[in-house]
Amino acid sequence: MKNTSITAALSLALCSLPVACGPSSSLPPDEQVKILKTDVASAIETCKDKYPAKADLFKKAYAYAVYPSVGKGGLIVGGFEGKGLVYEGGSLVARSSVGGGTLGAQVGGQSFSEVLFFENKAAFEKFKRGETAFQAGGSATAGTASASAANDYKDGVMVLTFGGGGLMLEGVIGGQTFSYEPIK
Repeated sequence: MKNTSITAALSLALCSLPVACGPSSSLPPDEQVKILKTDVASAIETCKDKYPAKADLFKKAYAYAVYPSVGKGGLIVGGFEGKGLVYEGGSLVARSSVGGGTLGAQVGGQSFSEVLFFENKAAFEKFKRGETAFQAGGSATAGTASASAANDYKDGVMVLTFGGGGLMLEGVIGGQTFSYEPIK
């Protein structure tokens, strides 16, 4: 019984590692954006429902980035990846991806949505240059009952995560980085 549980956990963790999250990279950038727009709009509505006190940030923030589906998985070593869109002053300005790795006590896989709000131009410019990165921490996720605590701005950036689902238990160190690809 114990071996079966360990084997099942290992299989889930390995199968949950992010392989190809988001639109296929074989599609032209315009098509990727078209697909992402629908997913981003849905993620924004979900974010507003989960964090009603933060809903006005989509109008008030200097800029924001939305990653509708970030896939994460691991077994001691983990990784995650997601694609999203970036808005400045309410206008679409770029495609973006988030990715990273973790190391530590972890097993399982999960998906979640992530929204970054930029309080001012300086924080947004750092993001555009690839200088925005966050440390990973500890979490436990089961099913779809997952949402980060309501955050405030730190160094001009606020991060909200919510939803998806999966089964993940972790106490890790690591980080995430972001890309910024302007839309022409």
